[in-house]
Amino acid sequence: MAAAPGDADGRPPIETLGQLVGTVLAYVVMGAVALVVIDLLFIAVAGGDFGSISGWIAAVPSVFVFSEQFKRYEGASRWAVALAGVVLGLGAGIAATVLLPQTWPALAVGGVGGLVAALVYSALWYAGIRTYGEERPR
Repeated sequence: MAAAPGDADGRPPIETLGQLVGTVLAYVVMGAVALVVIDLLFIAVAGGDFGSISGWIAAVPSVFVFSEQFKRYEGASRWAVALAGVVLGLGAGIAATVLLPQTWPALAVGGVGGLVAALVYSALWYAGIRTYGEERPR
């Protein structure tokens, strides 16, 4: 059976901003759930307070979405778009964490920061790659 056009594993490619944001949100939520489970396991074994682990780690799975998007395009423009997205996304994520109450646990603050960074990167990547990107032939 032949794979559908799209990614190497047969999944259709992400075409719209809504699809990209939805996929990134799903990956960040999965990362957050995994991080909460890991934090609870560490508390069960070693004790300590819940939420002391950095929530930024929850956004790491979204890197897989962006790496697939990056491989889909060619040329120097994708590097510029990715670099600008990383700088502005991290800046927005850090700004979001600074604005949150200091009484929140690191898990929540970092989770919000990672989510903001991933969403800003998504919007910048989509706009930039649609404007300047050169899609690889399929």
